[in-house]
Amino acid sequence: MAYAQKGKDKDKKKKKIVKKDPFKSKKVWEAIPITRQGFHSYVDKSQVEADEKDGFRDESVLINNSATKTKKLSKAIIEMPNELQIIIENLPLDNRNKLLYLRELNTNLKAFNTEFKMLGANIDVDKYKNMMTSFKDIMRIEIQKKDPKAMTAYVNKNFNLGVYSNLHMFKDNQEAVNLLYKKMVDRYPGKMLYKLREFANTEAADNLITKTAAKKPNVILSYAKSTSVERDIVMRSKDPLVQAITGLATNTSNSLKALPFINDIYEKKLTYAEVNKAIATSQGYYKLLVKSKINKPTIGAHVLNREIKHEALKTYIRQVNELHDKPNSVRFKVTDDLSATEIYYLMVLCSDEIYTSSFTGLYDRLLTRMKPQKGNDFLDSLNKDKFRTFIRMSAGYNVLDTFLRTMTEVEKNDLMASFVHDIDKNTETDLEDAVDVADALASINDEKTLKFLRGELKKDYERTYEENNKRGLVIYFLLHTISNAILNPNDTTDKLQQALKIPPITKVPYTSLVDDSGTVYQHHFFYGDEDGRSSLRSFLARFPSTKWSIAKSKQWIKIKSKSGKPIVIYANQPLDEPKDEEAQLALNNHLIEQGIKPSIIVHRGHSYHLPGTLKYIGPNHKIVILGSCGGYHNLSTILDQSEDAHIISSKQTGTMHVNDPFIKIINDRLSAGNGVEWLPIWKKLGGLMKSKKHKDLYNDYVPPHKNMGALFLKAFKIQMADMEEENPE
Repeated sequence: MAYAQKGKDKDKKKKKIVKKDPFKSKKVWEAIPITRQGFHSYVDKSQVEADEKDGFRDESVLINNSATKTKKLSKAIIEMPNELQIIIENLPLDNRNKLLYLRELNTNLKAFNTEFKMLGANIDVDKYKNMMTSFKDIMRIEIQKKDPKAMTAYVNKNFNLGVYSNLHMFKDNQEAVNLLYKKMVDRYPGKMLYKLREFANTEAADNLITKTAAKKPNVILSYAKSTSVERDIVMRSKDPLVQAITGLATNTSNSLKALPFINDIYEKKLTYAEVNKAIATSQGYYKLLVKSKINKPTIGAHVLNREIKHEALKTYIRQVNELHDKPNSVRFKVTDDLSATEIYYLMVLCSDEIYTSSFTGLYDRLLTRMKPQKGNDFLDSLNKDKFRTFIRMSAGYNVLDTFLRTMTEVEKNDLMASFVHDIDKNTETDLEDAVDVADALASINDEKTLKFLRGELKKDYERTYEENNKRGLVIYFLLHTISNAILNPNDTTDKLQQALKIPPITKVPYTSLVDDSGTVYQHHFFYGDEDGRSSLRSFLARFPSTKWSIAKSKQWIKIKSKSGKPIVIYANQPLDEPKDEEAQLALNNHLIEQGIKPSIIVHRGHSYHLPGTLKYIGPNHKIVILGSCGGYHNLSTILDQSEDAHIISSKQTGTMHVNDPFIKIINDRLSAGNGVEWLPIWKKLGGLMKSKKHKDLYNDYVPPHKNMGALFLKAFKIQMADMEEENPE
């Protein structure tokens, strides 16, 4: 905004001006004195900074792919501040007060530039439009001073994030400020938690602590244990739940371990003394966690769920897994005093780490301790919590039939119908539940049960169609399509691929695996335990010196083909923990520095090491070979990072007896310049499994074209995008 334009009416022209309402003025009435021109230039500079974000100074703040947002934001950051500068100059104020308003206007623009740098196109456009509108309104109220309650009334009527952004303009009006904080806490409690110190001595702070206690009791506990300002706010609270949480800090020996029981303590189902007794031993702790979970807590459920899984893994499952070579009487001794319910939660909460033999051993104990209850009654007693995971796992480990035989035909059908019904009604878990159903469908061998489930899926498909529920419609279309494919195995997998509208599922072309130099790069992850070291020894034995060169360094190994098409394999050394992870990071950094982007990634290790491998998966990985990968969360992580990945996983931890010959078959094909075709590869791999033990291990592996959970997630993402494109809001 040029100063000449702002001050062009002067001398005799100035005398002819009849001053009107400054808030309606379109030009400056008097020349801007030199003492304020610098402050105008600060405002102009902040506007230019915003304007040039897209590389052009064109008085347009660009939001990619949205002309509407661009227009709205450009008006808020370029046009409206220009108008406000004119209004400020024309206000009947002294120099000091005009400077204050210019500073405040620049404060807002600088805040925008900071946030826009972080959020880009995700910035809240309406917030800044409202900020500039309310800036003008607040100036009018402050200058007129007709009613001391005017600002409070304005905040009450016009509250939004823009008004909150202008809090600095009326910070001395305590009544209006208190009301604004109260409204912000009511509408945006999550945002305000990080600003609690701003309003520590207000009623809004107490309200926020009360609101936070129900959703984030761990935050309240951390405040209670601190020495900060937040502790004073928490400790003065009269809210019974807040007091129950703060009581954990003074009445329990380990308040963090006691926190999962806050719902029961608050509802007086447990005392601090009872919790103290339970947390003294691992088994007592786990048992009480299960009891609290069955009570369906409404407060701190996420804390309870996290802790019960941690305890189930630490105290039971990892121990049972590690004793896999011991007699069952030794291996499962740790579970001797567990009830059927407590065993059930071990199985369903640890699905990503449990071995096949661990699951089946626990399953036998579950059925024995469940008696005389029928399976459906048992699940009902648990409010069917995690029952889809249980059915998916039971089907995958070929024991579902024995569970279903504990009930009548009608009860069995009712249970299986509920297994597939109403998945769409909880959008927090619908995809997780749908993946469980898809995986279970692939594992159920009874044709009668499959046909029944297909009929039930069709009912939900028709229901979601009538409800015009797009998300539900896609979920049930995909599940019904998958059930048809499983019931008609003679139909080609190409038909399934076409029906799901996903890329080819039976092959990965050679051209998509090589880099620009024509080399196929692979990245293998080993871990620093005995299993990892023995796996590496077995793996290296598959690379004879006549065909491969092997170069070893302190942290990694490089294997390079001597004949055929070029193949280079990198694997980290399985050093003692935590040096194994340091070696993985060093190798990954080396690959990045060299510009190497492997197209194949392989996890070699126990399933509890899997997160260490998953964090390195990227869009360049076309084939992902894992051990245990079952479950929505791992599949979702992989496909979020590499949406076209072909995933090979096992229902239990991978084994070198399958991994090594499998990888050799793939490398033989690549060496010959052939792509990866899963149907012949899987047939050949099966033929190499001579003993029953090895055949059983092989049967636990799921090839990409049979990984129904992964296929469902791929197809869901594609079809939802297609539907949104065809039917824009």
